[in-house]
Amino acid sequence: MSFEKLRAASANRRTLLPFIRSLPDHDILVAIGAADEDCAPLGFKQLVLLELAPPTTLQRRLNVLVGNRTIRRSTLRDDGRRVSYSLTPKTMAAFRKYFLKLRF
Repeated sequence: MSFEKLRAASANRRTLLPFIRSLPDHDILVAIGAADEDCAPLGFKQLVLLELAPPTTLQRRLNVLVGNRTIRRSTLRDDGRRVSYSLTPKTMAAFRKYFLKLRF
């Protein structure tokens, strides 16, 4: 185990992903990004079922991330009442740079 590698990864995360302020933010963004890759955007209920954070905290964090333009909230075409979340192009580009630094 190399803590130097962890330290470098942490420094890269802080530099390249400054919009991640907490562990719940990280978990939420990873879940939304994974769903984006699968072309199956997540709604609030799906995020709650993942138990990333309590529902109230999750709603608050989603509102902050939408306000920061880190994620995008959109209504589904089939049902205007349902909301889905996806990463913005800026966020996707930041994650790509981060992954390249980590050499995944």
